Amino acid sequence: MQEFIAYLLLFLVMMICYQFYAYAVSQVGENKQNRCRQLGIAYTSLGICALVFRNVQFVIGGLVLIMLGFRLIAHGLDRIDKKIFIDRYDEDQ
Repeated sequence: MQEFIAYLLLFLVMMICYQFYAYAVSQVGENKQNRCRQLGIAYTSLGICALVFRNVQFVIGGLVLIMLGFRLIAHGLDRIDKKIFIDRYDEDQ
């Protein structure tokens, strides 16, 4: 019964983390970059700390948090102005 409650709490925590993830990704511009980077670093740090406990529930939650953190960091590194393409040659300039 305790294992079921632990998985239930893990599921609830992951739902809350995903809500923060969805909110950060839905922002626009520099606000999106800042929020995604900060939340990504926090999720990655929490995920790495969760791996220390060596409990199945913590390891699963830690790996999910690490993956969400890396994805958020990648969203935070995305360019703001996507009108300039490096691989296209403009003869007018």
